[in-house]
Amino acid sequence: MKRLSVILAGIAVATLVAGCSSGGSVAPVGPQPPPGPQFFAITTGGSELSQAVQAFDYYPNQMTIDAGDSITWSNSENEPHVVAIPPAGQMPPPGPPQPPVGGTTFDGTSYISSGFMAPNSTYTVTFTKAGTYKVYCLIHQPEMVATIVVQPAGAAYPKWQGQYRSEGAADLSFDLGVGAASIASFPYPAGGTHLTAGIAPGLASGPPAQTTVMRFMDKGNLDGQPLNTTIPVGTTLTWTNQSNNAPHTVSFPVAGQALPPGPPDGPAAGGATYDGTAYTSSGVIPPGGSYSLKFTAKGTFTYYCQFHAPEGMMGTVTVQ
Repeated sequence: MKRLSVILAGIAVATLVAGCSSGGSVAPVGPQPPPGPQFFAITTGGSELSQAVQAFDYYPNQMTIDAGDSITWSNSENEPHVVAIPPAGQMPPPGPPQPPVGGTTFDGTSYISSGFMAPNSTYTVTFTKAGTYKVYCLIHQPEMVATIVVQPAGAAYPKWQGQYRSEGAADLSFDLGVGAASIASFPYPAGGTHLTAGIAPGLASGPPAQTTVMRFMDKGNLDGQPLNTTIPVGTTLTWTNQSNNAPHTVSFPVAGQALPPGPPDGPAAGGATYDGTAYTSSGVIPPGGSYSLKFTAKGTFTYYCQFHAPEGMMGTVTVQ
C-alpha cells in the first residue's frame, strides 16, 4: 500500500516482517492479546513548526483487526479531518463533509462518518463484520485514505498496537520531513513582491501530496511564524497558491479589526487596491491560482487565510 521502504527506514525490519508461512499468510508477531474485543488507535494527520507543516494521512494508514474490535481515531491538530467509512467497494456520498452519520458501529453495509473532527476530538468505531474497508477524509481527498482489514472474530493478529504505533510515527515523521523540504522549492526571487500562499511538494503542478505548508512565504525558509513584509506605498504584491492539495485565501479586514464572519469560501471582495478602510479578499485561490493587490496607504495591515487562520496562516504588510 504505502511506501514500505519509508516505513522500513524508521522501524527495524523485525517489527514489520513476521515471516510468511508456506501458504503465504503473515504469521502472528509477538504475544497475542487476551481473548475478547480489542481496542486500537490511529492518528488523523499531524504537524510541526507551530502547525505550519501539515500531514494529510492516517497514521498508520492500514491496520488488521478482528470483528468485534474497535478503533479510535484522534485529531490533535487545528486542521479538521473526517473519518468516513462506506461499505466495501463504495465511495462516500458526494458533496461537502456532512454532520456525523450512522453512529459508531460499522456492520459493513451502512455508511458511517465522524463529521468534522475538531481539535482534540476522537471518534471510535466498532467493526462487527469481516471484510476490507476504506476510510476517507472528505476534506483531504484523494490523498488521505486508509485501509482496515477486519478478520473473523478470534483470528490471530499479524501485528499489535505497539507495532502500528511505531509504523505510524515513522510514516508521519517521513511525511512531515518531505513537507518541510518543499519550502526550499520556493519559485520566486527571495524577498520580492511575489509571495506564495501555501506550498507543497511538487508545487501547484504536482499531484496531490500528503503534506503541505500552511504559511505565506517570501523565500525558501520558514520558522513557522507569520510572514512580515515591508513595502513602499504604491507597491503591488502577488500571492500564488503553490500547494497542490489545499485552497487558500488572502483576506484583509479593515485595519485593526477582525475578519468579518462568513464562510471561508466566500466570494472575492474589495477590488484590486487596499488602503485599510474596507474588507478586501481574494476569495478562494485554488492550487496554481494567483491574487494581486496594490497598497495605496501607509500603515501596518494584517491578513489571513480564512481556511487556515487557526493553523497560524496569517501575515502582515507594513506600507511605508
